[in-house]
Amino acid sequence: MNLDRAIRIFSDYLNASWYVVNPLLRDRTYTTDEFSINDWLQANWEILVEKKILQQNEYLEFYGDGADFFGASSRMTEIEALPIFAVKIILDGETVKDFLNNETILKTEFSFDRLVGFKNGFYVSEPPFNYVLIQDDDVGIERVFPLDSIKFELQKI
Repeated sequence: MNLDRAIRIFSDYLNASWYVVNPLLRDRTYTTDEFSINDWLQANWEILVEKKILQQNEYLEFYGDGADFFGASSRMTEIEALPIFAVKIILDGETVKDFLNNETILKTEFSFDRLVGFKNGFYVSEPPFNYVLIQDDDVGIERVFPLDSIKFELQKI
């Protein structure tokens, strides 16, 4: 399986499971540890995306904010592992609209941060996860692109 397909399936998984799992991860009465939504996202990213597309002892950069469960490590499995690959976003077309800043973008490559929803002019961490959040380091702002206007590729670090 390639990275692009794996992340699109990950988006479908988040859309299908978010409202079922979310109450367990937000309500501390269900757990005595500090397990959070970020930990759940990172664990699933490692299992459903990273392990599916990479070889043994190869690792992706962490997903979004990464996990908080192990303190210094942003990973949930193999906590000492360092990333070998990043996820690169390739815009699919001559221009693509940045929904967050309402701009048409000509640049074609960005680094992936996370999947997001988009409501009332801003990104949200809830379904439908049909958008990608990126940091545009050239101008120091976040951007949001529709999932159907981009492709995902591996980039060696």
